[in-house]
Amino acid sequence: MKLKFLFILSLLLAFTISCEEDDETIDGTGTVEFTNTNLFEVENATAPLNVNIGIDTFNHNGGSINVSISGATYGTDYTTNLGSDEFSLSIEKQGLVGSFNIQPLDNSILEGTKTLTITITGVSGALAVGESNTLTFSILDDEAPSIGVVNFANANTTIQENATTATTINMPFINESSFGGTITLTASGDAVFGTDYTIAGQTSSDFVLTVPAGATSASFDISAIDNTTFDNNKTVVYTISEVTGNLLLGSTLQNTIEINNDEAPPFPLLNFDMASATYNEDAGTVNIAYTLSYATTASTDIELTTSGTANNTDFNFSGSTANPYNFTIPTGTTTGNVSISIVDDTSIEQNETVIVNITNVTGGAIVGPNAQHTINITDNDFVPFNYLETFETVADLDAANFSAEVLATQNLPDNKLFKYNNNAGKYADVNDVTQTSDTGLVVFYNITQDGPGEIDNVVITPQMAYTGNSNFQVDIAYSQAPNFNNANVTFYYSQTYNPANPWNEADWTVIGSETAADMNNDGFGTNVYKRKSMNITSTGSFYISVRVKQTIDNTFSKTQWRLDNFRVDSI
Repeated sequence: MKLKFLFILSLLLAFTISCEEDDETIDGTGTVEFTNTNLFEVENATAPLNVNIGIDTFNHNGGSINVSISGATYGTDYTTNLGSDEFSLSIEKQGLVGSFNIQPLDNSILEGTKTLTITITGVSGALAVGESNTLTFSILDDEAPSIGVVNFANANTTIQENATTATTINMPFINESSFGGTITLTASGDAVFGTDYTIAGQTSSDFVLTVPAGATSASFDISAIDNTTFDNNKTVVYTISEVTGNLLLGSTLQNTIEINNDEAPPFPLLNFDMASATYNEDAGTVNIAYTLSYATTASTDIELTTSGTANNTDFNFSGSTANPYNFTIPTGTTTGNVSISIVDDTSIEQNETVIVNITNVTGGAIVGPNAQHTINITDNDFVPFNYLETFETVADLDAANFSAEVLATQNLPDNKLFKYNNNAGKYADVNDVTQTSDTGLVVFYNITQDGPGEIDNVVITPQMAYTGNSNFQVDIAYSQAPNFNNANVTFYYSQTYNPANPWNEADWTVIGSETAADMNNDGFGTNVYKRKSMNITSTGSFYISVRVKQTIDNTFSKTQWRLDNFRVDSI
């Protein structure tokens, strides 16, 4: 009989060991935080205001949250639905929110705003206190003075340089300001205070306006300074940067004031007709059109300089690669073109730009305001590259031309590394990461298997025969909660890796990383896939590898990660 009992016991033990290496029990810790940091309610509100405390994951077994309220008098200024200013909220297993409400109590006393500080003072069960553990609740007195909300009346204003009267810039208030305050205004732009404009009563471009009690608006007067010199229009941008007292900042906080020049230019203005144009690399010779505001009365020498990502092997000015490039237009000219020849080569390269600037004009014209033209050159040698491995048509890593390697720092068994896995519904659908598929890669280890130690291994893709900019995407999920699983998952690419040699980190460039804690903070819970996207710029063919590294100990006792749908696309 004893032997029979031992035989059955050994069979049960063997069955337990052979079970799939998944652990999806509810054994996590929920972090509790307020969903808001500030709330407001008027004293005479007829309904209570709900206050929510969120739990960041459903992977927990519940508990309780202790809350304390200070800063005003319970029963005189407010009440709660739980009958006290200190109470405990019960959170059910897998619950995601706890809530209570506050009801302000109205009176007829002018006493200003009352501020409550609501604090999560402690938790119990499978819960932990997060960073946002304090909330400020302001009860606005309905007998309180009216607060003026400050805005500019207009976002844009135009004044003439030779205007004989000042222009008033108005700032109407939403609501009267019972006690007044101050408004700080700061200036920016190319107009110069004292040279191009003045502000009535002020000695500098930045100034402070004093708002009297009972005011419903504020304003200042701006005057342009007229001169006899031709110049381009000037701009001053005024910003309401600060208010004090019984005032609040509104939404229209900037007014752009343009001062229009009133002098005629001594010579015609030379401007490009367009700011930019786009051409294919095989477009040949293209023209940049320019116009003069009236006909020149003398020949004019023009200097152009170029910049941008293209160089003199990609374009030239009718055969000239000089920078700056100079040419002359004759007397009587009103329009013309600058010819640029785009060089069509066979290199696969990124799209390029040529930025042409009119930097100097002598003789019968002057530089106008539209003196820059950008040519966008679209490469015509580009060959798209697309790679996708879903593991749905292969039976192992070798069939997908992937390889997995245990690194020297791993002292746990060599079979604890990324493996091909067929497990119904455990992987991500290639077309919709929220849907499932059955095949992918998995790595799993639990301290109960072979004790503590180091997990450190990589999985490596086939070589990507592409040069240039590309985007790499992979679907990733963790199956052990962050309180057990603190592995670092790192993504690399390499142009120098040789499959005949051991994986060496010095050959690889990091392009991204993940941890279970980071994914959880981003809203991806246990077994929820994230489609991670990373960009690669290569000058030759390259490999991609994914490394998982964790010290297994009594605190972080297990790790499990799944990967699926490796995709590389040229961009």
